Amino acid sequence: MAKLLFGKRSNGGLDLRRHGFDFLPTTRFAGWMKDGKLRSSNSSIGVMRWFRMRDTLNLPRLLGVRAKQPWQDEEIDGDAWLRQRYSDDLVDFLDAFSNFAISLRFNQMPASTVVRLLQNAFWLDRPSVPKGGCKGAIVALRKELRQLGVRVRLSHEVTEIIPGHSDESTKNHRFAVGLRRRGRPAATWEGYDAIVWNGGHPNLLSALSDDFEVDEAVLKQVKRTTAVGGIGFVFALDDDIPQRHSGVTMLTETERVGGYVLPTFSEPELAPEGKHMMVTHQYVPSSDIQSEINKGRDDLFEAIPWLSDHGEELCVHAYHRNWPCNRSPQGAELPADIGVDGVRLVGDGVKAHGWMMIEGIAANIPAVVNDINSMTRSAK
Repeated sequence: MAKLLFGKRSNGGLDLRRHGFDFLPTTRFAGWMKDGKLRSSNSSIGVMRWFRMRDTLNLPRLLGVRAKQPWQDEEIDGDAWLRQRYSDDLVDFLDAFSNFAISLRFNQMPASTVVRLLQNAFWLDRPSVPKGGCKGAIVALRKELRQLGVRVRLSHEVTEIIPGHSDESTKNHRFAVGLRRRGRPAATWEGYDAIVWNGGHPNLLSALSDDFEVDEAVLKQVKRTTAVGGIGFVFALDDDIPQRHSGVTMLTETERVGGYVLPTFSEPELAPEGKHMMVTHQYVPSSDIQSEINKGRDDLFEAIPWLSDHGEELCVHAYHRNWPCNRSPQGAELPADIGVDGVRLVGDGVKAHGWMMIEGIAANIPAVVNDINSMTRSAK
């Protein structure tokens, strides 16, 4: 992801530091709250000291397992595979990280997916906080797009995608895309020769007209894939909190919440002076979203001994049922190519095998860009 965002433009990067955006390293590698006591470490090797010597000695075996591709005929899930080889404490810690990062527990993913996730996470650079938060990245990307002459229309939605020859105004293009401004009844048609879609497979399949033939295997794969739900709390904290680092802190004694992070120790601009921000995350195993929120809140106040004295809940956000942010689960292996020339998918719904979070989103982008360039050249 860093190569994509900050790399030289001559090498396919966006060089977003030109727009003031950057990654700020966390002040600690990771933390662990257990029995009301906080541990923290400045390296992955330091984290391993919290667990049995056997776990450390077996770590090279985990890193050396061949898992760059899904294993054939997989029947065992990641949780069972790991517990056969490592201590419960270590597996609980890593499972909490997965819960925090991707709203999934190890028992919800195939073993090869979990193994590859852990391998990639181990070899990645130090965790970071985006300068200015997520908004900092969005602002920088919009500046870059505007410099390239691209129109960014966040107030519009796609109603339908049909062949370009279906409408007189788009007959010289491969696609006619119906765009409707929110709050208005009618859509207008615009012509395009290629589509890069980040709204998830179900929404794309709904928008494509029957004129396009989608690979039958892809249709079946999407139908049996359930979107991932998640819940996150945001707390305002005073400056008297005992924890003073921005590494993700794992919670292993909770029912729902995987962990929390205090990003303001890396990026103070995310909170008013004298305040800090805490962000939490948890998976959603049931459809009763209000009950899940309540369980998560109870988890936090029970697991973090200082929260009731120093924290104030600001908001809670949740996504579930549909694919509002197109989060397909790791292990679904949904393809970027659905069999329609000129259409490719990117985003959180098309993560490459064994990648997660922003690294997962970025993993297939170079291949998609190459495909689109090739298709647009051949169409001319």
